[in-house]
Amino acid sequence: MVKQRQQSKQSRSHYTPVIIIAILLIGGGLTLLFFSPGFGQAQPITINGQSITDDQLALGETVYETNCAACHGIEGEGQPNWKIPDQNGVLPAPPHDSTGHTWHHADEQLLGIIANGGSMPDSAMPGYQHILSDEEMVAVLGYIKTFWGMQEYDFQQQVTHNSN
Repeated sequence: MVKQRQQSKQSRSHYTPVIIIAILLIGGGLTLLFFSPGFGQAQPITINGQSITDDQLALGETVYETNCAACHGIEGEGQPNWKIPDQNGVLPAPPHDSTGHTWHHADEQLLGIIANGGSMPDSAMPGYQHILSDEEMVAVLGYIKTFWGMQEYDFQQQVTHNSN
């Protein structure tokens, strides 16, 4: 019995360096991951190639909550059944998040929709060119982009680039 315990103790001691090395490798990898520049930070949001500042995003959030959230939802989720016209033939407000189609359009087109209203005949979206400043429209578009995932954002940036 004593010999069996000694053998068990010896076999465990063989694993100790392996366990220590594994912990160091995992710990080192996590340290690099969490403390690497850019971890947890999205790439800067741009409108027509111009970076949007944190102050502009804060303005955009205020403008969105005041002018857009009632129809498009506080989280950009849109109205239910947004692809199906209502009894008057008008489409409900679409989502601005990744489930919608906003990210399929170039910046200039989106700014035009904000300024002039929905571009489809069955859209109820009003134009904001006489309500919002150009700065506010750019800020709200920047804020809307925060609802998208990275794939949608990258796709939309390519669409914007190709439209110029």
